[in-house]
Amino acid sequence: MIDAIAASAEGLRRVFQESIVARDLAEPLASFDSTSETKVIREFMVERPLTVLGIRVDGIVKGYLHQERLDNRSITDQMHPLEDAAVVATTSAVQSVVNLLDRHPFVLVATLGQPVGVIHRHDLEKPPMRMWLFGMITLFEMSLTRIIDRAYPDESWQASLSEARAEKAKELQNERARRKETVKLIDCLQLSDKGQIFAKSDTLRERFWQRSKNEIRSVVKDLEKLRNNLAHSQPYTAANWDAIRRLADTLDRLLELSPDYVAVNSLLPFDEGQQPND
Repeated sequence: MIDAIAASAEGLRRVFQESIVARDLAEPLASFDSTSETKVIREFMVERPLTVLGIRVDGIVKGYLHQERLDNRSITDQMHPLEDAAVVATTSAVQSVVNLLDRHPFVLVATLGQPVGVIHRHDLEKPPMRMWLFGMITLFEMSLTRIIDRAYPDESWQASLSEARAEKAKELQNERARRKETVKLIDCLQLSDKGQIFAKSDTLRERFWQRSKNEIRSVVKDLEKLRNNLAHSQPYTAANWDAIRRLADTLDRLLELSPDYVAVNSLLPFDEGQQPND
């Protein structure tokens, strides 16, 4: 059993850390020689339009220019060294890109030490990232479901929901049964319902998610909003950035599968510095 769980964990790691990587989100990085005229570069960046441009010295990209900071000095005098930028390899995991974009306006993507691409937050709207986020939210909800199902035998979690919400789940279960689908009642709950059940349990919060009731409800609500935007092909990076960052921060914990499938403190999509409030 443990071997099977370990194999499942390894499979998930490959999906989330290797299947979709930095190169899948990057746009090609255009570059000019450092001897080029500032006017030419400015016109090129405005026409495309481009926010970031690589600068070559002796045929090798040694620095970059940012359109908003471009002035009339020579390119050599105003280019920024690569050391000032956030740089990842083409095969870097998505979570690394997200974490860097939380602190930097863009991320350069390099192969063999040379920048060949650039990623901005709006590049996270691409289909590969949408797939990654859908998968992360699904993995998060699966973990939440398993924890609740094992902590509340005989569907006793219903006491933590309003009568209306519990009835809604029963109606959905009956409808799926009519379509010859066999599902457990807990699988007919909305993500927000599961968040509500979890938040009300002091025991579950202490063991798996050391945050306040209100914080847990807020995070689950944000994840539902993100999933809705993903499902309806709506822009999401600006409105749902906190949820995206938290999912990236939580990935490693969710993939640390114990023999019980979920690990202690596996549901912590918060910076360690944040303090819970009642």
